[in-house]
Amino acid sequence: MRSLLRTIPLIGALLLSTAPVHASKTSEEITKPCETSEAAREACLGSAFFFAALSGYTLLCDLRDTGEITPKVFARREKISRNVLEEEFEKVMWNEGVKMVLLDYPNCPIKPVR
Repeated sequence: MRSLLRTIPLIGALLLSTAPVHASKTSEEITKPCETSEAAREACLGSAFFFAALSGYTLLCDLRDTGEITPKVFARREKISRNVLEEEFEKVMWNEGVKMVLLDYPNCPIKPVR
């Protein structure tokens, strides 16, 4: 019985040592599919704009709700963030992020871009 108890951890260690190891992907490997076509590029960039709006406005709206920034500071930061939008797909995805934020912060004074 005692030898069996010693053998079980050894078997477990052997199984773990034979498991395949996958290296972490680099940023180049992750973004490579974005370069395959114009549609893929737009999808990747659009996702970035969606998450930028979602995360940025969530932070701004929360800071405004808690009184940690003034309405004047909020308006200035909000205006700066809108100036990066140029392409139509960027605006579409940005607006989707804005909609998501407004679900959690319905009184936040943000509006979709046109």
